Amino acid sequence: MNILVTGGTGMLGKKLISMLKENGMDVMILTTSQIKQNVKQKVFFWDIKRGIFPENLTQPIDVVIHLAGANVGAHRWNQRYKAEVLESRTETSRFLLKKLKELKNLPKTYVTASGTDYYDNPSSTLWRESDGAGHHFLAHVCRAWEAVAEEWQKAGCLTQIVRTPVILEKNEGFLKKMLMTERIRVIPTTGHPSNRLSWIHIQDLCRIYLHLMNQPASGVWNAVAPEHVSMKQLVEKIDFERGIKSLHPNIPFFLLKAMLGEMGTLACVNQIVSAEKLLGTGFRYHYPTLQTALHDIFTH
Repeated sequence: MNILVTGGTGMLGKKLISMLKENGMDVMILTTSQIKQNVKQKVFFWDIKRGIFPENLTQPIDVVIHLAGANVGAHRWNQRYKAEVLESRTETSRFLLKKLKELKNLPKTYVTASGTDYYDNPSSTLWRESDGAGHHFLAHVCRAWEAVAEEWQKAGCLTQIVRTPVILEKNEGFLKKMLMTERIRVIPTTGHPSNRLSWIHIQDLCRIYLHLMNQPASGVWNAVAPEHVSMKQLVEKIDFERGIKSLHPNIPFFLLKAMLGEMGTLACVNQIVSAEKLLGTGFRYHYPTLQTALHDIFTH
């Protein structure tokens, strides 16, 4: 299969591209860094603001995987950065669809990232794919992101929307931020220790993408592990797997908001998201529990 990937230099993109190649797939990458383009290695430069797209991208494409998007935790959420977070996901997708139509090179399947931020946060609710969207900023981003995916479906592509939770990966992303104070034996909880967390091991997330590329119909999928844990359980299991004992002070929401503004909501997620639909397709997790995921991360 010939796969075209956007956002290939991010945490997920790098792992997913490696797995795609290990499975014998021919991968083409779109990069926004002009110095990284390398036609021989099938790395092509694009820039939607300047309307630049590789006209030599004529090799037939079976699947497009759209991961591009500004890091939601990279800057405080002023109006300018909020617009960048939104447009880096939606306008890149529209631009890509437009250009592939012009090249008459539309894929059979379009797979796009989204987020479990699509849902609201009360932990008493088990969120399923059929449930409605929340009313906060990231829910608005996810709704708009997924609406563009419908444009691909109308163009004749099978469309898979992958709602992604917290991704667990060694020395990257969520865990890297959680362990910033580990040297002084402090791993804080945020929001409230009882807040529920949906998560996924990065290897399982990559395997989900490969699995969904072969689904016979379009769909929306919660790419979450079947086990949900509290923040308190998370830090305790991190201690257990690393063989240490840390202090776990709680940083309440009002303090996070004072320090980070609206972006502080990222650290206060409180969700239970269902994996039932994905399990119903026959997908089997390598890391279905937090203990198996953390054991793999901290022993390799």
